[in-house]
Amino acid sequence: MKEFYRSTVIQAQTKIRRERALPKGGEIVVRVGQEVSPIQVVARTTMATEFAIMSAAEKLGIEPHELGDYLKVEKGAPVEAGAVLASRKHFLRETQVLSPVDGLFFDVVNGRIAIQPTSDWLELRALVAGRVVSYVGNRGVMLETSGSLIQAAWGSGQEGVGHLKTVANAPNTVLTPEHLSGDVTGQVLAIGRMDNLELFHRAEDFGVRGLIVGSATAELCRASQASPLPLIVTDGIGKQGMAEPVFELLRQADGRSVSLFGAYKAGAGQRAEIILPQAATIGLEIPTVKKSLEPGQKVRILSTAHAGRVGTVQHIYNHLQSTEVGLKVAGVDVLLSDGQTVFVPSANLDVIV
Repeated sequence: MKEFYRSTVIQAQTKIRRERALPKGGEIVVRVGQEVSPIQVVARTTMATEFAIMSAAEKLGIEPHELGDYLKVEKGAPVEAGAVLASRKHFLRETQVLSPVDGLFFDVVNGRIAIQPTSDWLELRALVAGRVVSYVGNRGVMLETSGSLIQAAWGSGQEGVGHLKTVANAPNTVLTPEHLSGDVTGQVLAIGRMDNLELFHRAEDFGVRGLIVGSATAELCRASQASPLPLIVTDGIGKQGMAEPVFELLRQADGRSVSLFGAYKAGAGQRAEIILPQAATIGLEIPTVKKSLEPGQKVRILSTAHAGRVGTVQHIYNHLQSTEVGLKVAGVDVLLSDGQTVFVPSANLDVIV
């Protein structure tokens, strides 16, 4: 029974092409063939100035009417990106609300702080080290690089770049305060599981550049969408941790530069991605995203009691098989790392490319 399966790219060394484009036409400031760094501006355009709004009272854990007692900047004062707008000390730490842009402290309304940006230029950075291979109209460029590529299950929508720091020694390790006790400023942290929203906000305060987790709670994922701190979830919502191949690839890349592309649009087939650039080797090709299943293929189980586990396909059934609940479905036998062979319905498989 030939059919196509969901697939995920987890490649230690491959050729990668990524489009970087503005939301509307503008000015391209690099040339084809040019090598660019992650922080280099590749295109820019003018944008209608929009206020930057921060839910300050919510982040500080106070009532909206109390916010005035915690403000550090007066109304109308100029502020720079990263300036402390409000802060609150509690227990052994301090929670801060930082300005995301250069601008003016415009107003406070219902516990929210509004900053009026002083620049109406939108600059698009490369975000990954590579070479410009073509233009995308007057909106951006196509970049080519080589290195490790990991397609993730979900992303918060934010982008970031930094040096990777794997803070766990096992793929199911849960993030704790101890993991944030060292020098994590400017680092992209990788760990198996994260289920504490308070630790997410602490990572923001410590200047962490990004978080890569195997699994996270739905509450944490929702909250991260309102934060500038990128969150990439490699495996899914829940407590399954990180798949072994992903964890090992990140562990081996510890200390390398990592780029986080957090855009996730399920309807358009857009996946969040992690890119770890490194020097190219001869013969690299861009990986094929979709492929049919073959014996020996590495797969990840998406649900059932073995959700999150990785194994290899032992046998592909040509006819529908009966499940424990009496349904007849297409499926395969998967050999797990502990030597156990289990039947998995095709709908519950993720092919690792």
